[in-house]
Amino acid sequence: MAGITERNQQKLDLANAGFSLRYIDEWQPKATLYRHKPSYAADGTVSEGIGTVAAGVPGNPDYVLRKARIGLFPWAPSESCTCQWCVARKDEVGTVAETGEGAADQESVDCQECGETVYALTKAGALSRLRVHMKTH
Repeated sequence: MAGITERNQQKLDLANAGFSLRYIDEWQPKATLYRHKPSYAADGTVSEGIGTVAAGVPGNPDYVLRKARIGLFPWAPSESCTCQWCVARKDEVGTVAETGEGAADQESVDCQECGETVYALTKAGALSRLRVHMKTH
């Protein structure tokens, strides 16, 4: 059994990984985790892609925290996810859009103040990026 100091450290680590602070007190015995980072085989091919489900894994906070460090979370990857892998993937899409490669299948929004064009996969994503861009003015 973990002491109060260890529990508080786990709560802090879980909060930094994007979990609710209540998770350590209300965890379920089994959990379903989703990949936010692809898993690669020894030959370099993707063995498990983003969004792959790992069902029936232990739900205790210590185990889930270890898996969160390698990109497995109990919520599915999405546009609103703030984990480091989803944020990096969003940034890659922005980089590709800025170079003009693959921009045909993306949505775009123009900034009214500076005229810069912001790209994303969806219109809602483009508007979200525009809001972040507007904060830099």
